[in-house]
Amino acid sequence: MKVLYDHQSFSGAKYGGVARYFYDLMQNLKYEQEVDVKLALLFSNNHYLKNGDIKNVIPFRFFLGYAKTNMLFSHINRLNSAFQISRQNFDIFHPTYFKDYFLPFLGKKPFVITHHDVIPEKFSMKYAALDGFDKSQKQKILEKASKIIAVSENTKQDILEIFDIAPDKVEVIYHSTHFSTFVPNPAVKITTPERYLLYVGNRENYKNFDVYVRAIAPILHKQDDLYLLCGGNGKFTAFEENLFAELKISNQILHREVDSDDDLYLLYKNALAFVYPSLYEGFGIPILEAFACNCPVVLSNRSCFPEVGQDAALYFNPNDKEEIAFQVEKIVEDAELRASLIKKGQQRLKDFSPSITASKTLEVYQSVIG
Repeated sequence: MKVLYDHQSFSGAKYGGVARYFYDLMQNLKYEQEVDVKLALLFSNNHYLKNGDIKNVIPFRFFLGYAKTNMLFSHINRLNSAFQISRQNFDIFHPTYFKDYFLPFLGKKPFVITHHDVIPEKFSMKYAALDGFDKSQKQKILEKASKIIAVSENTKQDILEIFDIAPDKVEVIYHSTHFSTFVPNPAVKITTPERYLLYVGNRENYKNFDVYVRAIAPILHKQDDLYLLCGGNGKFTAFEENLFAELKISNQILHREVDSDDDLYLLYKNALAFVYPSLYEGFGIPILEAFACNCPVVLSNRSCFPEVGQDAALYFNPNDKEEIAFQVEKIVEDAELRASLIKKGQQRLKDFSPSITASKTLEVYQSVIG
């Protein structure tokens, strides 16, 4: 079987959950399932491709500024993807995002698309169009797809609620994490506070970061050796700095860029707990990353989180600052609870291996091409 993937999630993304998902999927399909995978991509600074052997790409510099340079190389990559699709040298096509440029070139070849979340549709009234695609464009892609992969049961139900799609067209295949088989480099060392809570990734909008910070501020006041460490997604904004100053916790909130998987692994491993206060996620890969790194997990009780975490996490109402503080303080103070959650997290992780994700995806491909 020959499967073609396009450029969309790799053109401008150095890191990111969607790019990581497709990279791990291609890697596993190629080496464990013996599938002939091809990525239609020429130019990229993607970290996963740079350190792997799925596709040799050409890195580029931002000579026109970040946005304009990304747009230029994205257009070049799109032309290359269109050319590769038009050659018809594949059995099934799997676009990595929702641009519909490929439809005129696809002919009668089938395609499968993965729907990671409906965050833009659920939060568009509050935060505008978060991914730049309107509902009608996605509806067209979903209608024409042979199969739709949803990354959780919660996401499947959201898709069926928001879009006009037949339920039997949507297959649920969970995400996984490469950290489940990751072997850290013992030579890599990082410096962190002795006691800290970990936050990872984007801090904007529905991520609920400001409510979380306000909730734990009293805990930080009581425990001056406890820190909140935020990994990745750029330095703190002026708004965030002002918030920390207002709450008088500026000295206990730190930011650290994540330059490698080894860095991220150690951030999880050394933390007292990973706390995920988001109002909504399609899946929540950081939950699995924390499980794999023996890091206790405290989660919002919204969307897919209870489905993914089950009994391996503590939960709180993300709109209730007192409840957030109660659960966070509980995990900080109780070493036996942390040990119990670590053990449960290791057990829960067994349901989310990259091999399972790839083999189930291959079953979907095979069902489409007969």
